[in-house]
Amino acid sequence: MAEIKTLVEGKLLKYEGLVNVKELYSVIDKWFEKHRYDKAERRNYEQVFKDCKLIEMELHPYKKISDYAKFEFKIDIVLSDLTEVEVERNNVKMKLWKGKVEIKFTAYFITDYEDSWETKPFYYFVRTLTDKFIYRSYNKKMEVHLIDECQEIFDEVRSFLNMSRYS
Repeated sequence: MAEIKTLVEGKLLKYEGLVNVKELYSVIDKWFEKHRYDKAERRNYEQVFKDCKLIEMELHPYKKISDYAKFEFKIDIVLSDLTEVEVERNNVKMKLWKGKVEIKFTAYFITDYEDSWETKPFYYFVRTLTDKFIYRSYNKKMEVHLIDECQEIFDEVRSFLNMSRYS
């Protein structure tokens, strides 16, 4: 069974105001595409009420570092109390959504994701020794890199939400 290390758990970003949902998704998608992550969307749920709308998304982008290790994110996006608003910006009318946005980032470092070292007890023992003594510095370096990437996507989305304030 793969060893999963949770390096960043539930880093929460909250925002309330006007938001362009398509552009928000596009910013997240482009960041992961730029950093060569494969996209996996586990859930995309939309519920419409009389006076508002609720959108929930769960994204699981991942990147294989080697045949043995990979990075994986879990991004939970909840857009609640969304109401459609028409805004004029530079003499151009735009339809945006006004509501609450909550985005939760979780980052995982996964080793032996194909379970190739789990077939026999001896292989498991060798894998454990290798992880603890030979690949220790490599794994530490990769963990720091993943934490930095999580902070980078967090800052990117936060700056998008703060920069896209409409009047």
